[in-house]
Amino acid sequence: MEATAIKLPDSLTEDELVRIPASWEEYESLIDETPYTIQFLNNEIIMSQASRSHESLVGLIITLLVNHFRDQGDYDVLGSNVKIVIPGRVGDFNADVSVVKEPIKYGFTASGAVSTMRIENPAIIIEVLSNSTRRFDLNEKLEYYKQIPSLQHVLFVDQNRPFATTYSQTDVPDEWLNHDYHSLDATVRLGELTLPMAEIYRKTVFDA
Repeated sequence: MEATAIKLPDSLTEDELVRIPASWEEYESLIDETPYTIQFLNNEIIMSQASRSHESLVGLIITLLVNHFRDQGDYDVLGSNVKIVIPGRVGDFNADVSVVKEPIKYGFTASGAVSTMRIENPAIIIEVLSNSTRRFDLNEKLEYYKQIPSLQHVLFVDQNRPFATTYSQTDVPDEWLNHDYHSLDATVRLGELTLPMAEIYRKTVFDA
């Protein structure tokens, strides 16, 4: 593959989101060359750098999910290095956390090889909202997540305040139910999975 003419930043500042126009082919040529996460949507490369508090919250959510699915061998909890494949090469995302159920459908690399780091059939996707990624996650990524046939639930967790919002697919085609949670006393429900807000935010210190 010819070298791309696109020059990405050598590094990003904490909690920063940068967008650069690019083709799918240019994006694929850069995936393995950057020291930070790059995503793709509608002919743009989207780059971001999470904060420590963001990653701490992600780690705690992963722990809660691993504990829930511990005895369910057909489920696996995955971190943000795994790509979520959007049909038609329109988008290519890194969710903060995803849960996939066997049998797993893997995507392909630029050379056409099957990649275990590219997932086509997540059952649950979780994004932690930061100041830089909030609009991208809620206003753009959600629309395309809903196009994944296997996906049952999407959970967004705010890192700056006690707030979570869920989208759960119903038996009606293209119908999703939305529920918001505003209190540490509340319990987030994703089907049979329950996540107490107090546990999600157990290590989070909010600004006054």
